[in-house]
Amino acid sequence: MVEESRRYLGGIALFNPYSKVRVTSKPEVPAIPRLGLTSDIIGFRRCPRQYGFFVEKGFVPAHTVQIFYGTIIHEVLDRAHHHFMGFENPSTKGKIPNDRDIVNYFNEVEHALKAHGIRSINERLRKQAREILIRFNEIEGPYLYPLVVDTEHRIRGARKEYLMEGVVDVLVGSETDPENHPENPSVWEIWDYKGQKRPEKESRALQSYEYQMRVYAALYKIRNGCLPKAAKLYFLNELRDDSITSRPSSAILKVSLSTKEIGKALNEFDKTAEQIMKAKENDSWIAPNALHVEEIKDTCTICDLRWSCPAWASKRFSMQVP
Repeated sequence: MVEESRRYLGGIALFNPYSKVRVTSKPEVPAIPRLGLTSDIIGFRRCPRQYGFFVEKGFVPAHTVQIFYGTIIHEVLDRAHHHFMGFENPSTKGKIPNDRDIVNYFNEVEHALKAHGIRSINERLRKQAREILIRFNEIEGPYLYPLVVDTEHRIRGARKEYLMEGVVDVLVGSETDPENHPENPSVWEIWDYKGQKRPEKESRALQSYEYQMRVYAALYKIRNGCLPKAAKLYFLNELRDDSITSRPSSAILKVSLSTKEIGKALNEFDKTAEQIMKAKENDSWIAPNALHVEEIKDTCTICDLRWSCPAWASKRFSMQVP
């Protein structure tokens, strides 16, 4: 047996006790696709062609104005919440950030975004974002910050063929429970910040945001065992008027969370997920139809792909430099 295990190389006998060992490889198990609600589902529903180039293929858009505005709003508000919670500096716990704090946080986030090639397209937009954040902090800080339970609350749930994920901007506790006890998530609200004005009531954009919150509610139930008490959208550009000193009624929209509506939202999520996986398989990323283009005109105007996009071929919209 030992002799059979010997091999010769240049007259030197090498002993190999494992020469007859055979290892059977395990069959490959395909990874379950992970689809994010905003990055994948909402992005694909807005424009499959844009999603294919900028998300799936990894091209970088020349103009990042929408990315800049939305990201800086979310990141600065996250820092404001952490300021009140004392996460970075215990001495700030329980204190509302002042205007200088907000400006400092704004500058920090802006520098980080510039390092990743993301910047404001002009000074007017940059100033607008900063002023809205200062105004939000003044109006909402004293009421909202003490009620915040968690920020960037990550939630996920398994479907039949993929894993769905999402991030809730803010969990807001109950006014009647100032300690925001973690054992009672049924009294918490989920809030999502939108760096824009409130869309028209029957618009596709508003329907998409409501759909987003219903999916969040379903994922919230998977994680916490119950639905949130409420789901609310906060449209920060409703604070653009310099004369505003209190929250306008148009700034917040409460989204209904009936079982039927949540079920419909999940079915739509499944449908869009299936479309994404099929598009990946065929490497086919179609342009939106002309009617949908009219609804997402602001997105199309600054899209690098617009010059060769079939949706613009009808000349319904004049081409322009953003």
